[in-house]
Amino acid sequence: MGEEEKKEEEKKVDEKEEKKKEEEVPQEVVLRVDMHCGACARKVARSLKGFQGVEEVTTDCKASKVVVKGKELDPIKVSERIQKKSGRKVEIISPLPKPPEAEPEKKQEPEPPKDEKKDEVSIA
Repeated sequence: MGEEEKKEEEKKVDEKEEKKKEEEVPQEVVLRVDMHCGACARKVARSLKGFQGVEEVTTDCKASKVVVKGKELDPIKVSERIQKKSGRKVEIISPLPKPPEAEPEKKQEPEPPKDEKKDEVSIA
């Protein structure tokens, strides 16, 4: 029985290691930011310094592109932060934000016209 318990423990350890490896992969958010010089790029990078979940910021002013790497990043919050702190126009390139979950649209079926002749008095 000792061998079976060891095998079960090894399986549990392997599963935990796999989960850690999956969690360690940083998420990458790509944004298009209106930048025309190196100072603009530094300003954008500085605006994300210390932001929750951000680990690395790479800016390319010639391509007007910013790549943000980190854990549990919300692209919408990252773009709002850049707009607020740097005053630059920001577009999310990837990952595309999820559309807001609105109430499911009810399919409205056209109602059959009601007969109004029932209320009328017919004169023959």
